[in-house]
This record gives sequence, C-alpha cells and structure tokens, in this order.
Amino acid sequence: NYSMSNLVEETSAKIEAANSMRDSIRLRSISLKTMALKDDLFERDEEYTRFIGHSRIYREAREKLLSKNMDKVETEIHAALSEATRIAQPLNEHVAELLLSGASKNEISTAIVRAAKHQEILLNLLNELVDLERESAKRALRSANDHYIESRNVMFLLGAIALLFGLFIAVLVIRRSAEKNRHIYHQANHDALTGLMNRRAFENELKLLEKMPEGSESDDVLLYLDLDQFKIVNDTCGHMVGDELLRQLTAVFSKCLRQTDIFARLGGDEFGVLLKTCNIDGATRVAEALRESAENFQFSWKGKVFSIGVSIGAVPIKQGSTSMATILSTADIACLEAKHTGRNRVHVADIDDQHIVNRRSEMDCVGLINQALQEDRLCLYCQSVIPVERQLNQVDHIEILVRMIDNDGKLVQPGLFIPPAERYGLMCAIDKWVLKHATNWLQERKQPHKPPKLMINLSGQSVCDESFLSYAIEILESCAIQPGSICFEITETAAIANLEKAASFMDTLNDRGCEFALDDFGSGLSSFTYLKSLPVDYLKIDGAFVREIVNDPIDYSMVKSINDIGHVMKKKTIAEFVEDDETLELLKEIGVDYAQGYGIALPLPLDELVLHTITTEHRDGIESGSGEWYQGAAVVKIRNNTL
Repeated sequence: NYSMSNLVEETSAKIEAANSMRDSIRLRSISLKTMALKDDLFERDEEYTRFIGHSRIYREAREKLLSKNMDKVETEIHAALSEATRIAQPLNEHVAELLLSGASKNEISTAIVRAAKHQEILLNLLNELVDLERESAKRALRSANDHYIESRNVMFLLGAIALLFGLFIAVLVIRRSAEKNRHIYHQANHDALTGLMNRRAFENELKLLEKMPEGSESDDVLLYLDLDQFKIVNDTCGHMVGDELLRQLTAVFSKCLRQTDIFARLGGDEFGVLLKTCNIDGATRVAEALRESAENFQFSWKGKVFSIGVSIGAVPIKQGSTSMATILSTADIACLEAKHTGRNRVHVADIDDQHIVNRRSEMDCVGLINQALQEDRLCLYCQSVIPVERQLNQVDHIEILVRMIDNDGKLVQPGLFIPPAERYGLMCAIDKWVLKHATNWLQERKQPHKPPKLMINLSGQSVCDESFLSYAIEILESCAIQPGSICFEITETAAIANLEKAASFMDTLNDRGCEFALDDFGSGLSSFTYLKSLPVDYLKIDGAFVREIVNDPIDYSMVKSINDIGHVMKKKTIAEFVEDDETLELLKEIGVDYAQGYGIALPLPLDELVLHTITTEHRDGIESGSGEWYQGAAVVKIRNNTL
C-alpha cells in the first residue's frame, strides 16, 4: 500500500503539473485576445508582461513533469508536446509582436487564427496526458483495494492456524490499509496546497443536486470567489509566497463557514462555496463576511505587507430547474460583474436575471458575429431622409443600416448583435464591411442623375482606430464616386468621448470630400460647448426630443433651439423619429431641413431601392399595382427613375 500511495502521490503531482501547463496555455491565449482588444499601447505592454509570465509558469510545470518517472505512452505524449510547443511558441510570440507593433487588424486576426490552431493541439495533448494520469490513479486505487482484500483473506487463513495471533495481525493490517485507502481517496479529491476539495470533487457535489426533484424544499446557494490583487504577491515575492498566502487565507475563510458548507479551491486564486440549507439573505451575509475577512487580512513577508480583496458572485440554486454547469457559469459571470463594478464586492444574481441572460447571450453572439463576417452574412438596408420644405424632391439622402443573417437565413436585428459587437471590440470590422459594400453599391449604380448621399454610421471604436481611418482612405481613393457622396454619422457621445481624435478623423476625411453628421445631437450634457470643435455638416436632432414635440412644449423648444443654433453655425439639421403628419408640419414650421422616420419611409433592403423622385401624400389607402409605395399613413409615389 505504501508503494501504491507513492504512485498516487506521483500521479497527482503529474496531474497538477499538466493542469498548470494547460491553464498557462489558456491564459496565454486570453492575454493575446486581451491585447487585441486594448487600444492603449501601455495597456498592451502590461498585458504582454502577463503573457511572458504565463510562459514561465508553463516551462516550470513542464520541467516538474519531466522530472517524474514516465512509461512509454507518457514519453510519446511528451515528445508530441515538445514538437507542438516548438511550433506554437513562435506563432504566439509573432502574434504578440504584431500587437505591440500596431499591425493591422486583418494581419493580427490571421496570426491569431494560426496560433489558436496549434494552441488547440497543445490543449488536446495535455487533456490526453491528464486523462492518462487519472486512469493511472484509478488503477492504483483498484490495485490497493485488491491488495487490501488479499491481505484480509491471508489474515483469515493465518487465524485458522493461530487464531489469537492471526486476529491481531488482521486488525492491524486492515486498519493500516483502510487508512492508506482513505489517504489515497483524499489525495484524489482534494487540493494538495490548501487541503480543500478540488474542482472535480466540487463539481460532483453540484451534480448531486441535479438529481434532487424540482421544487424540493431546500435552499442552497453557490458562491464563486476570485481574489483581487493576488497577482501582485506572486509577481513581487514569487509563487511559493503566493502559495503560503493561499494557505493562510483558506484558514481565514474557513472560519466564516459552517461545517455543513462545502468549500473548494477551483483553481489558481478562485474558490467555490456551496452553502447548503441557506437562503439568499443568509448567503449574502456569509459572502459579506468572507469579503470583510479578506479585506482585513494582512499578509506579511520579509517586511512587506500585502492587502488583498475578493470579488464574489452569489447564485441561488433551484433544484431540478437547470444544469449545474449553467449555475456555475452564472456564478462566474456574477463574479466578473463584481470585478467590473469596482472589485472587492458581492454581486447577487439569478439564473433568470435578464442581465445575466443578456451577458451569456452576448458571449454566444460574438462567435456568430465573427462567423457572419467571415461568411459575408451581413446585408445593407436603407432609410430615406427627405427635405421638409419640399413636397417633391429627389431621394438624395439615404441612411445606410446593417442587418445580420443567422445560420438559418433569418434576419437578425441590430439591437441583438450591435451591443455585443461594441462590448467585445467587433464594431470596427462591421464598419469596414459596411463601408466597403456601401461604396460598391454606389459604384454599381450607373445613372445620369446625381447619386444619393449615403449616410453611414460609424462607432466610437472606428473613429478612434487608426487602422479604420487608413482603410477608409484606401476605399475612398479606389472608388470612382463623386465627392460628397459619403456622409459619416457619428454619435455625439462617441465624438465627445475623444474629442481630439474625432476632430482629427473628421478633418482627414473632409479633405477627401466626405461630410459628417453628428447623430443623436442634444443627448449630451454639453452639446453646444463641443459643437464648435467638430467640423460637422449636419446635426441629427435626438429622436427623444422629436417624437413628442406635438404634445410637449419643452421638446418643441429643444428642437427649435438646436435647429436655430445649427443654422447660425451654417449646419443643416435632420429630425429623427418622425412618425406622423403633425410632427412633420411642426418641423416645417420650425424650419428643420430634413426629416427621417417611420412616418416617412420604412427601412428596406438597399438592393431593392428603386426610388429616385418621391412625393409625400396622405391617403387612407392605395390600389395594388398603382406604382405607389406607402409607409403607414404616408404614400410615396414612384417616378420611373431608378437608382
């Protein structure tokens, strides 16, 4: 049994080293993706330092693993790991160099894809190694159990020869064997550093709750803990000191928990607590006690004193209602929310919380957006912008809108994919796609008349991205379109967020014949203050003011003041959200230049736009096939000119 115990101990050490290598590879991939999302070079450089640190951890774990005895299969896997590492390492370093050198998004994306492929090979090999070591541990357990049974039978035989002496030996051996078996079981299910339950055992405890019937009268809560500022200790004093901090902090946390609570180390500086028979109010108090204990904990090492905190996500468990994997994921998201809202705090969430559901949906949507961009599954829509003062006029302004087509060929509205695209840094790629396809559409329309002005929305990410500016200049210089055919729309909040970059961006494209519209004007706190600093040609009055000008004198005054100041500054004004005739008449009275909204024209696919001259009339209805297209109460009569 002693040799079996040694074998299990060695196997556990191998599993721990392999897991460290696997975690390091994943963290390196996260660091590269984080660098790709950072615009600030100093933040990228800081993330690159973390990337190097993960590489060091990988090497240390690998050396530890290679120092152990290995059989033929393990040797083969390590050989494959060495070859895969030799290929993957320069690819990862190449990606990091591209990110630090400010290479283009396309070049970086291509390099990341290549590196990710080889990272996946490494992860698969490590998963294979971990599975192999776990199987070895199981064999050791079975062998120990077989040995125990064999020893017991031998003792019974000896008892027949020497009953008293044999019984004494049997009891002694059985007790020692049982202790060894318990020790082996403990090692297989507990963290070697802290003595807490490990992640595998903790997940098994959670799975037991899945078997309980729905509606069981049991209140359980899952807490997900992630230490704040722990990396400072590791980087300053080394990992051995960090390990000592974890051991001490485990003892501190344990004092806040009951004996019935299940406390586990999930990996690195993350912990999980399953509070059984505890409602959410009681769990919140426990979570606050844990947070305060970490906040008050002072860790000293060679004269240095470190203070840390802990971010905690709390999720109530409803038996039988959902999978434990979903609950664990929800707790993880709740913990991230605690970090994003300031760290060192408790965030309580529920599986059905709309915010959690939205965040989970956003994470799922990111992959769909990337796939849609790769497979060219975006499409352009448009909405007419008409002059207010003239009943008859050419369609000379159209706002370009974007939709996504899902895997089933159905349209996805922008409200579902634009927010996650903004959160996860994909708007620049979407804006590039829109600009390219919109200018291509304009080039393909050969006509004797002046083409319509395309009003293309840009995100704040694109305005502050130098690669997008270079791309826009390249597109404009390669297109044979008339000057003034493109008007970029930038929201007021995006422009004010980085006023200097926004002004420089506008000046550069103004020199190439582009115009600019300030979208949602009036929504900011200092709209007029910043207006003089921005070279815009149009002010799009925030629809929140326009929608109620018929009934709200304050909104009417706001629209009028924006229009008056815009005209004083020689800028055209556009009213959004025009939904009825009364609103249009008031806009005409105020003197607004252009109007846009469902009361004038609904969005339609850009390729279906065949209007060139329109007149707006008001009727109860029209006959089918009369050559008239109506939007609600408004009728738009088609002349036989096409775009």
